[in-house]
Amino acid sequence: MSEPVSGDAVEIPAWAWEREEIREALRTRDAGAILRFAQQYGGASQSRIAAATGLLQGRVNEIVRGRRSVVRFDVFERIAQGLLMPDHARLLMGLAPRRLRSYGVRDLMDHPQVAAVALTKPEAAAEIREVAAGADAVDVVGVRALGLLALGDSLLRGPLTRRGRSPARMRLLLLHPESPAVARIAEEVGETPRFFASSLRFAEDMLGALAEEGTIHLEVYRYRTTPVWRLVRLDGAAFVSVIGPPADPRGSLVYRLSATPPGSLLYGFDRWFEAMLGEAERVI
Repeated sequence: MSEPVSGDAVEIPAWAWEREEIREALRTRDAGAILRFAQQYGGASQSRIAAATGLLQGRVNEIVRGRRSVVRFDVFERIAQGLLMPDHARLLMGLAPRRLRSYGVRDLMDHPQVAAVALTKPEAAAEIREVAAGADAVDVVGVRALGLLALGDSLLRGPLTRRGRSPARMRLLLLHPESPAVARIAEEVGETPRFFASSLRFAEDMLGALAEEGTIHLEVYRYRTTPVWRLVRLDGAAFVSVIGPPADPRGSLVYRLSATPPGSLLYGFDRWFEAMLGEAERVI
């Protein structure tokens, strides 16, 4: 995949982006429909789209014909750039807007601290696993981490314990079973406080067994404060989401942060993690 060529960008009339069919394609991230839209309303050939987005022409052909789907955020970003996608269209697709007008004209593409936004956790899972597979240092803040690491089919367990890789160093923060926040979180997920506290202890037992295997240099800590953010820090990248009631759609968004200068968001989450760690109790 080559770099997109800005001079070959496909120009599409502003009114066309308001059409319901493209808005639906953006909401569902139907890359084939988006590229066919560019052909229809931008008069662009597949070779022109390939030049504008930096994708191979053969890949563009497969996407247009529905023979290949797109799941990677960097590919959606290339498509957005190549089609000069307006901010309202970018937001529908889950990408950060190019400009923050309330702070004057600041091009976010020059400072993409929020590198990508996934609308649901399953959408982010593939990218998280891909990054985790090569990560040496991993910092995580979760609640009980059953879906993150504790269980055999959890998000990070496979890529961090696969055969042949060197052990990663991981610091994992979990909610303390005796924290006052247990009652609140248990109510949000529809469990009794007693059952929820037991599941926290169960997670610790599972993580203790994993640590004994030696496939990960694992440190586990307990914190007592009410959990707000879920953080997965993988070397130079971080994925963050809000911890809240399962029915609240705001909790489903996953933001990927990058260290792109000035990097204040990533720096802030790093400081928050270290502050949490400093007040936590190590159990493994």
